[in-house]
Amino acid sequence: MLCSGRAWAQNDSISLDEVEVRGVASSSGRATTPVQSMSRERMQQLGIGSITEALKHLAGITVRDYGGAGGMKTVSVRGIGAKHTGIVYNGMAVGDSQTGEIDLSRFDTESMTNMALVIGDGDNIFTSARNAAMPASLYIETATGRSPSTTIEGRLTTGSWGAISPAIKIQAPIGKAAFDASASYSHADNNYPFTLRNVSLITHERRHNSRMDVARVETGMRWLLGKTTTMHARASYYDNNRRLPGIVHLYTHDNNERLHERIAMVQCSAQTVVSSALSLQGNAKVSWAASEYDIDQQGGGLTGQSYWQREYYASLAALYTPWCHLSLSYSADIAHNNLNTTLPTWNHPSRNTLWQSVAAKYTQGPVTAIARLLYTNVNDRSARRDACGSKNVNVNVKNDKNVNNDSNVNNDNKNTTRWCPSVSISCQLLPHGRLMARAFWKSTFRMPTFSELYFYHIGTNDLKPERTSQWNLGLASGNTIATKAGDIRIMATVDGYVSNVDDKIVAIPFNMFVWRMMNLAKVRTYGIDATADISWSLSPHHALTLSMNYTLQKAQNRSNPASPNYKNQIVYTPENTFTATIGWQNPWADIAVTIDGMDQRWTTNEHSNGTRIDGFVEMDVSLRRRIFLRHTTLTLSAAMLNIWDKQYDIVAHYPMPGRSWRIGASIEW
Repeated sequence: MLCSGRAWAQNDSISLDEVEVRGVASSSGRATTPVQSMSRERMQQLGIGSITEALKHLAGITVRDYGGAGGMKTVSVRGIGAKHTGIVYNGMAVGDSQTGEIDLSRFDTESMTNMALVIGDGDNIFTSARNAAMPASLYIETATGRSPSTTIEGRLTTGSWGAISPAIKIQAPIGKAAFDASASYSHADNNYPFTLRNVSLITHERRHNSRMDVARVETGMRWLLGKTTTMHARASYYDNNRRLPGIVHLYTHDNNERLHERIAMVQCSAQTVVSSALSLQGNAKVSWAASEYDIDQQGGGLTGQSYWQREYYASLAALYTPWCHLSLSYSADIAHNNLNTTLPTWNHPSRNTLWQSVAAKYTQGPVTAIARLLYTNVNDRSARRDACGSKNVNVNVKNDKNVNNDSNVNNDNKNTTRWCPSVSISCQLLPHGRLMARAFWKSTFRMPTFSELYFYHIGTNDLKPERTSQWNLGLASGNTIATKAGDIRIMATVDGYVSNVDDKIVAIPFNMFVWRMMNLAKVRTYGIDATADISWSLSPHHALTLSMNYTLQKAQNRSNPASPNYKNQIVYTPENTFTATIGWQNPWADIAVTIDGMDQRWTTNEHSNGTRIDGFVEMDVSLRRRIFLRHTTLTLSAAMLNIWDKQYDIVAHYPMPGRSWRIGASIEW
């Protein structure tokens, strides 16, 4: 790294003595692929209190929100779909083999130290192969570095509709190790008001069955085992007991559904520098998740289902730098997933996945180029059951002529292999990074989830994987202008892209009760992502900031050229999305005003009457005041969300909250 002519572009994880450099690039302007990041300090300046508030500050993202603090939140990047978006938590991918979608509401922004959206591979080739297997990934970091002394932070936040959330966090040095632990609890009734419109009838209602109770506990250790070796270990537990609000349709929105989710996870990673040219990294993780779903039937009685997921994961990676301009990496990952349920018709599937990646990174003068080849092998097994729930067979062989070909015997042992290449390049067009050009192409695929393959009356066990390809061409510029009134720093990016999804999995009705998953759809997305960040340092204690992002995406259905729905915008994907934030940092209080919105969306590919969702624009205002005492820092915050009290839906018939408030106080000593 010392002999590199462009050390600022090197973000691979390397540990030298007691200095560690790790993580994704902090700036989108100097990477070969688009990268957008937000630090914890930046989130606090903007008054961000939830993951959805943070995500709207990132270009290219579409959030699907089912309303309220307890509603499920998923994210899609560039119209490819939420199941194609990876969530990387403290360096390791988070999986859900049942549905393929991660509910982002389980992550607390107050515990984050950094959040970054990486589209494509990113510049870090010293990473696990699994992290490179997704078209885009959201990286969430909560681990902290070494603290010179013990610090304790307590926080209490309250808000509209019965929301209250206490939390505590401790960091302490223990010899050559650093320890941290955090715990939080959140409660909300979520019975917010909304207006129900049914043709000419307008009534004022309140949400029912929306109560939520969430507990989070996490602890971690970081050891310095030697001058060039570090180890990280983290354990976390998440418990969410909530009621599910019903769909608002015609004259009713009553619902009696309940969902109890529990997730436990332990992960460990180690990095060492063997020599000046060779570094090694190892990762391991065990996770367990349980979902208990209940519903009161109208005729009386309580019915429900329970699901249990387990994942075992291990990874090894090596980074070899034979020349100061060239780095080579190899990584191999293996994971085992299984899913059980109380449903009598479930197939008890399991999946073994092997990822292997070879990557090369070349940096010479103003040019950085990266190439990667990813190999994936997926092996699925399941025990087929008939409609009465009796077990037929557990298949362990494939294409064995001695197996009885009785109609009750089904061979569900499947092996899928894919090779996925990617290339990216960036070039400095003007000195000092004032103008950079970048381009990348990446091919990936997504295996069908267990629900898509095996769920009774829906799953189809002969589905093909979805195949994706991405092309991106962009420019990034950064410059500092010195004026008499203070320095003005400007960062701006613009990226044009094309994304294709082939063999897209869609649900097709066989009748009103039985559906089948099929590979029918093709989706092509054309789009532009643009970002701008301007900061004006008026004095050492005063600064004005302006952050903007805009996304244009034409995500079109390309399944059948003869269909009248050909080239229609796909469901729940707006063509235009924007966010603009003006901030003022001063000695009294940090003030931020955010305006965001999107245009119309559709709930069906046919764009039929009654399936259009109107666009919206909303505004939030936040204030933060920091008081420094002798050995204590007191932070007071307040926010008014949706101050225009705009009623809108992100998911059809799930109204979002109107005007609400939030106040909080934290003390650190």
